[in-house]
Amino acid sequence: MKEVVIVSGVRTPVGRYMGALKTIEAYDLAALVMNAAVERAGVDPADVDEVIFGQAYQNGEYVNIARMGLLTAGWPDTITGVTLDRRCCTGLDVVRFAASLIQSGDAEIVVAGGVESMSNAEFYLPGNIKWGVGGTGGMPRGHGDLSIWGLRFYDRIQRARVMSQPEYRFGVLPSMMAWAETAAEVEQISREACDQWALESHQKACAAIAAGKFSEEIIPVPVPQRKGDPILVTQDENPRSDTTLAQLAKLKPVLGGVCTAGNSSTENDGAAAVVVTSREKAEALGIEPMATFKACVVAGDDPRHAYRTVAVAADKVLRKTGATIEQMELIEIQEAFAAQVLADLKEMGVGPDDYGKVNVNGSGISLGHPIAATGTRVLVSLLHEMRRRGTRMAMECICGGGGLGIAGILERK
Repeated sequence: MKEVVIVSGVRTPVGRYMGALKTIEAYDLAALVMNAAVERAGVDPADVDEVIFGQAYQNGEYVNIARMGLLTAGWPDTITGVTLDRRCCTGLDVVRFAASLIQSGDAEIVVAGGVESMSNAEFYLPGNIKWGVGGTGGMPRGHGDLSIWGLRFYDRIQRARVMSQPEYRFGVLPSMMAWAETAAEVEQISREACDQWALESHQKACAAIAAGKFSEEIIPVPVPQRKGDPILVTQDENPRSDTTLAQLAKLKPVLGGVCTAGNSSTENDGAAAVVVTSREKAEALGIEPMATFKACVVAGDDPRHAYRTVAVAADKVLRKTGATIEQMELIEIQEAFAAQVLADLKEMGVGPDDYGKVNVNGSGISLGHPIAATGTRVLVSLLHEMRRRGTRMAMECICGGGGLGIAGILERK
């Protein structure tokens, strides 16, 4: 089986919800990282066999963002694109699918990534309103003018959290925070521990920014202005250098437990992309791989206990590769919630003495969580950190809505 390698990786800054990137459409963000990724790799877009992109908040304006993005990027219209959604796991799962195409011989070069513009996530009416809409102007019933009232009107971001699992089977989960609270209760995670983790996440992210660690991986995003030249957004908006434990302690729990706005991830905008190929093809093109994509697996569990999927996925990928958790010199666990991260680490057998190798440059609590882009954003940052440190093996793992989890192992030779 062919050895799969990643030969380049880039990302945009992560923008706050309704922040600096709110006017930039998702397909424009996708196009930016697609073009930058192939340029970094020295690959002609015409030689790309497939584009696999993730977007969790697709809508009528963003149909098949992979194809829309590559066409927006000016790539040949002969290149195909497909869009995936495995909720928070998406940005890593796209690379897993890309690796499968490489290993099977169905593709030689694949661009994989994720994009999310949560600022532009749509408000929508449920489709069953069409049952009461009469056709007009020659249109059949179910089409035409909307002439009825009293309709439900949804925010896709909030509604998707409820509808990531069937209500009749699992009840109503008003947010992903519900299972984070379950994690805290089951694993005995305190509010103080959550706030401490959140503080350190911001401190690590701010230190990484100050040291210029993200400068190589970030592609500036030009934001048009009403007057004058566009403004370049070059830095992640979320991290706060002024965060303190005292401030975090003042925040009220959202659901009455340990999770607050301060120790939870945020809604964000951003995109990231990597170029995936075989080691054989990389050598033929004279490209030095950033790392081998050694293995990646997914796991599922009761959506009310989604946090449990991380340890399961991590165990599965370690067994698949014959590696151990102790061999992982860097570990990235997406910070949906501090309670979830601490519970996951406990289940994975990673104790406080090893926290120094976990999320070394911050994660979702500080850097933000543009859902489908997160897995690729984390991967890009991890690849660059591995190169800086000379790291041999590293792991990335994420849990997602609907009771999903994913874990992948990278290796540098």
